[in-house]
Amino acid sequence: MGFYLRKGINFGPLRLNLSRSGLGASFGVKGARIGIGPKGSYIHMGRGGLYYRQTLAPAPGPHYAPSPSEPIPPPNPPDNPLQEIKSSSTATLTDSSAIDLLKELNRVKKRPDRLPIVVVVGGAALILLLSVGAVWWTLCLMALAITTLAVYARHSDVVSGTAILNYSLDPDAAKEYSKLQTPFRQLTQCEKVWHIDATGHNTDLKHHAGAGVQMERKETRPQFSKPPKVQCNMEVPVLRTKDVTLYFFPDRLLVYDSAGIGSVPYSVLNVEGAPFKFVEHESVPRDAHQIDKTWQYVNKKGGPDRRFANNRELPVMQYGLLGFSSSNGLKAIFLCSRGEIATNFVSAFSNGKALSN
Repeated sequence: MGFYLRKGINFGPLRLNLSRSGLGASFGVKGARIGIGPKGSYIHMGRGGLYYRQTLAPAPGPHYAPSPSEPIPPPNPPDNPLQEIKSSSTATLTDSSAIDLLKELNRVKKRPDRLPIVVVVGGAALILLLSVGAVWWTLCLMALAITTLAVYARHSDVVSGTAILNYSLDPDAAKEYSKLQTPFRQLTQCEKVWHIDATGHNTDLKHHAGAGVQMERKETRPQFSKPPKVQCNMEVPVLRTKDVTLYFFPDRLLVYDSAGIGSVPYSVLNVEGAPFKFVEHESVPRDAHQIDKTWQYVNKKGGPDRRFANNRELPVMQYGLLGFSSSNGLKAIFLCSRGEIATNFVSAFSNGKALSN
């Protein structure tokens, strides 16, 4: 609402209105008009040089910005669709020196355990006998038979359904493997570790907090463990992604997925790692280092865009970006809350390639 002085040119009932904002047009009778101007539609009333005008709707256009009371719109999607980071099937991750090992590991993986089958079928049989009112000695015989089959099934699962991997490392190999394990132990101590599922590039930096790369990530937890159905005299470093699980044994990397098991020698494993600047929209890990700050919506100079209400300040963190790949299709990328660990991985694996030679 406001009062102002105006200038106009009449063409009968049509009037052209001139102002510093631009050219508009109105239609009506003297003292009451409806018009369209550079600021939108309006009602115009008054006489004698003193007038009242009420805007009905703002004019649409590229320069319209939300008022401070409007909620912040959701962030724009990346300019390019996120590209999923996915390893090739384990069937392509072959190693000529591990043919027999992979054959045995895949056999035990695909072999169904017999103990659960005995327990389920035997339990159903006992329930059926109880429901029909079987005599007590029949129930005792059935229970004895189920117990005997369960013991045999368990023995069969252990003997025929378990692969045995026992390592005896000479002092030099044990020392090298210990160096390789050191950054893994540091990684397990990180408060946050994520697997990167997909990435995309942003060219509209001002709507993405100034970040040129957008990531889809999911938290994972590194640990020392053993593969399922494998008996081993040591626990090895383990990293899990959405699709594969990586087991870092002394002589090679074993890759598990839903279809089977593959192998990658350390001599052909590429390990890349470096500190990485990341604009954090979620909670900040306590062990991470903040190196800068930015805003959810930035202007051309990198400062906060005042057109958006509640434009929150975001921390720029120095995380560690770690990637594993091979020529036969392995791809896995991780992000950790401590930037120096990624560099430690590169150093450890560069020195540890002799393990697979």
